[in-house]
Amino acid sequence: MSFETYLVPTDGSDPAEAAAERAFDLAAQCNASIHVLSVADDSVWAGIAQGDDTAEIRERLHERASNRALTLRKDAQDRGLDAIVAVRTGTPADEIVEYASTEPIDAIVMGTAGRGGLRRAIVGSVADKVVRTAPVPVMTVNTTTAEGDDPRPLATPTG
Repeated sequence: MSFETYLVPTDGSDPAEAAAERAFDLAAQCNASIHVLSVADDSVWAGIAQGDDTAEIRERLHERASNRALTLRKDAQDRGLDAIVAVRTGTPADEIVEYASTEPIDAIVMGTAGRGGLRRAIVGSVADKVVRTAPVPVMTVNTTTAEGDDPRPLATPTG
């Protein structure tokens, strides 16, 4: 199967950056294009502030999301890749799946923090939800390694 378009969601974290690098490598190998998506997570500000403060918080979150996406687009373009940027506001997993459902995306490459146990149950995992609900294959890149393991990102294709 040949992938022509990869979706790279980013929240600016180290796992997201490692996933972007992996996606850029894959895209370069098969002459694919990149879509970079950053989501201003509205759950961060919902319930924190009301009225005028809400608009200001929302604007700042959207600006940060936009800056993250533009930085990755520049990195992709510096490597000679075609890259499209999208910034959305909402719940990250839902927005990633929605984007992959409405745009010409062949695969998603995303980072995962590798949380486990109680923390995962309480916080949840954007990557888990995307893997379970995405309409295209998902490759997760986990930079968490045990002592003595190969420090390169681990990629797990699913879908």
